[in-house]
Amino acid sequence: MAGPLLVIGSVNYDLIFRHPRLPRQGETITGAELFESCGGKGANQAVAAVRCRGGLESVPGPIFFAGAVGDDVNGAAQRRVFVEAGLNTRYLLVLDDVHTGLSAVWVEAESGDNRIMNSPGANSRVTAEALASVPVEEAGLLLLQNETPADGVRSAVNRAADAGVPVMWNPAPIDEQNDPGLDPERIAWVTPNEVECAVLLGRAGERIDAASAADAASELLGLGYGGAALTLGPAGVMLAEPGSTPTLVPAPEVGAVDTTGAGDAFNGAFAAALLGSADSRKAVEFGVRYASDSVTRHGTQTSFARW
Repeated sequence: MAGPLLVIGSVNYDLIFRHPRLPRQGETITGAELFESCGGKGANQAVAAVRCRGGLESVPGPIFFAGAVGDDVNGAAQRRVFVEAGLNTRYLLVLDDVHTGLSAVWVEAESGDNRIMNSPGANSRVTAEALASVPVEEAGLLLLQNETPADGVRSAVNRAADAGVPVMWNPAPIDEQNDPGLDPERIAWVTPNEVECAVLLGRAGERIDAASAADAASELLGLGYGGAALTLGPAGVMLAEPGSTPTLVPAPEVGAVDTTGAGDAFNGAFAAALLGSADSRKAVEFGVRYASDSVTRHGTQTSFARW
């Protein structure tokens, strides 16, 4: 794919509480370990895409990020990470009248399972109007999620599709009330997890499992998506493309300590690999390896290794 990778999305500062178990409704738990990390699905995926490049056979060119942060200490922390990673932030807005997005993350120590609550802050300003000056049409691949306003997501997807730029959409988070209403035929790759896939298929409240993943991935293609990479946690990723049977790309066995950001690690690495290769199977395999490595460390962007 000619042209750079353009990532559009959110920036959040993460407060991560790690405890032997998650609190029950109405319960207060004390004694949790606290970790702080830069995060947000868009920022995570952009940083992962930059840091993984050393492990690729064909290294993609510059990676651009478009989003928004507040002019505060949390936004400054994320901007330092971007600079250190080598990410091009020409299209990052720094706003002085709103806080940087903030997330509280609870992690269960033994399993690595997590729960997340978010205050969007500056992410709510990533609208179609704010993105108007971002040259979406010049990208080689557009990667975006569902953690910024729907009108901005729709506008970027439509501009890219009109210009012939392939779009990778990670529909996270998504529910019946938080659906940008994208045309699947304008999406080259959709990368949901088990819950998000069920929402896309009109079965909100369900969870796709490993046994039903192949059929679910085929259903996504039937809706019009060009390709599907259905993430299944420690089981790996179900890859589906037109004209072939969906196949599971298994994840290696690792000692997981924190699964926070693993999906973002996969998406960033998959996009970077796909930009430099026409072999989607190898790109998914690379993304799975990178995501599996990330869960062996704490945090979100702090868990993304430089390969």
